[in-house]
Amino acid sequence: MRLTKNSILMSLIFGILITLVACGGGGGGGSSSGTSSGGAGGSSSKTLSGTVATGKALANVAVYLKDSTGTVVSTTADADGKFSFDTSSLTPPFHLRTQGYGLFSFTEQESGTANITPLSTALVGIANNGDSDIFTNPPSQLDLNTAATALKTFMNPVMEKYGVTDADFISTAFDANGQGLDALLDSIYISINSTNQTIEIKNPFTGQTIGAATLSNGSITVTDGIDQTETDSLPQTVTNKKYFAYIQDNYGSPQQGPSMIDMVDDGSGTLSVTITATEGDTGDLFLIYGTGTKNGNDISFTLPVILCSDTDPDGTGTAVFTGTIDSNGTVSGTFTNTLSAGDTCKENNSNIYEGTFTAEDVTDATSANMAGTYDFYFTPEEYTEEGPVTMDISQNGNVIDVSFNAGTAVYSGQGVIYGNYTVFRVPVILCHDTDANATHEYATFLGKFNSQTNTITGIYGDGVPAGDYCKAPDYDTTQRTTSAQGTWRVQ
Repeated sequence: MRLTKNSILMSLIFGILITLVACGGGGGGGSSSGTSSGGAGGSSSKTLSGTVATGKALANVAVYLKDSTGTVVSTTADADGKFSFDTSSLTPPFHLRTQGYGLFSFTEQESGTANITPLSTALVGIANNGDSDIFTNPPSQLDLNTAATALKTFMNPVMEKYGVTDADFISTAFDANGQGLDALLDSIYISINSTNQTIEIKNPFTGQTIGAATLSNGSITVTDGIDQTETDSLPQTVTNKKYFAYIQDNYGSPQQGPSMIDMVDDGSGTLSVTITATEGDTGDLFLIYGTGTKNGNDISFTLPVILCSDTDPDGTGTAVFTGTIDSNGTVSGTFTNTLSAGDTCKENNSNIYEGTFTAEDVTDATSANMAGTYDFYFTPEEYTEEGPVTMDISQNGNVIDVSFNAGTAVYSGQGVIYGNYTVFRVPVILCHDTDANATHEYATFLGKFNSQTNTITGIYGDGVPAGDYCKAPDYDTTQRTTSAQGTWRVQ
């Protein structure tokens, strides 16, 4: 579906059957948030399930499965990153991906477990000669056995440290609870460079490379092995905290946020910091990794990110945040964002962009009651506010079902509540996109609930698929496009 300028939801013709089933509670274990399939249930049904995580669970992320005939189905993970598909009418092998995040997986099994993590992504990337995206153009053959043997040999020192030497990176079931495979995911950062045909493992707390290898014919050749000193530098256990943050620049711009930040403490005050951001062209979510330190109530962290509206789409930047933690766990302080040479921020015509930030700790916060019927308004980038459309929220613990009621049709998604904040996804295109026949993906909404006024305000990343773009207001004369992002509110 898409939400047009006059706030009418229009149906698209789909080649994909997407069925969204309400998720269960937020506890651990094997509960799943939804299943998509054309198959019948009953005793003949077959289920493929897994966990999507990067150490932290990727709650409510959209997961897609493509079978060997090209049939595609989708579902959303629950609050613990658990997902499942009914594969009764599908034909293996199965290629899996997340929307955004750049995570992929593969299995030849019709049922069982197929996790989607940085480890599964690295594994299929090795087997596919550096290209982890096995979903867009599925390879005719994919030998995971050779790749798995090579990767596990390379990673053996750290696998021994976390007691997972017998684990399979795809088919071993696990929970995102800081134990076993999840502890391993918390404590390393693994990535493939398809251009250079290399794979690298870093300590996410220091940013230092602890192992490297080159890719070769579905396997790897180790160029920098992981030694005992580097293994010992990784924490045995960590502490995870989740924040929602806002920034305010010093130049009179509107406040930006909320954004979601995860901080992992290695126990000695060294931090691994991850911010969840939205990609400009499609609105997909992706992760930005940084490092930091915590000394008492003083905290500082650095992220490779541009926070302003810059002039160079290929520019790079580094943001340094310095703040203090108050008695409620809220972090507040200042930031300095330095852009690469030749790039400038439009807000102040400089490559130095500064301001203040606040980040509220929601790790153990009690979920607000957001259930109700609201008027939904949204503002695509460069446009004025549009709406209203009726939005309904039903709630079970920290899990919500969200639906837009356009009068002629209802379109639904799911989400999670963290204290007074929420993140939810609905299959919709909000902007005025260039391809009227494009099949949407999931738009992601981040917002904060105000119990005094019974309102929610926030930002969104649109559900625009790759190859489709959001038109700028002057598109008809300039062919100019704008980002697939905007703000929203309900009342």
